[in-house]
This record gives sequence, C-alpha cells and structure tokens, in this order.
Amino acid sequence: ISDFGLARKVGEDYSYTSRSKRPLPILWMAPEAIFNDRTSNKSDVWSYGILFWEMITLGSRPYPGKSGPQVLEMLKQGERLDNPSHSTSEM
Repeated sequence: ISDFGLARKVGEDYSYTSRSKRPLPILWMAPEAIFNDRTSNKSDVWSYGILFWEMITLGSRPYPGKSGPQVLEMLKQGERLDNPSHSTSEM
C-alpha cells in the first residue's frame, strides 16, 4: 500500500524532509508530515491507520464533515478521528 508518487529515499534515520510545496493528501498524512514536512516509518503507520479506519467504516471519508483547514486545526489541537461507532475495544 503506497503512493509511489510520494515515495522517496529516506536517510539513515529512516526519515525524509520535504523540499517542495505541492498539494498533498492531508487527510491521510501524519501531523509531523503536515506541519514539519518530515516523514518517517511512523508517518507510514499513521497513514495505514487512516486507511484501516476507512475500511472499518466501510469507505467513509476520514474526518467526516470537516474541511481541509478544519482538519489541520483539529490536528494542531491534538484531536484525532473518533472510533467508529460499531468498532470493538480490541480494535
């Protein structure tokens, strides 16, 4: 599972710092990737978590009812996606 258009070679610390300003899929991006232009293996885990949330909700859009700027503000405040109503505590 990857967006090879965004794939980059990482450094020895397994991180990558973006050098370009282009439209990005913020709904699936980790906060450090959005706010610091820095990605790592942990950022990939975050993105996979968003994908998993989409699967559990049968294809719902992440951050339902929120615009891009609202999602950014939500993430800045430390808020995260709500657990799907039909998910179990084990998830």
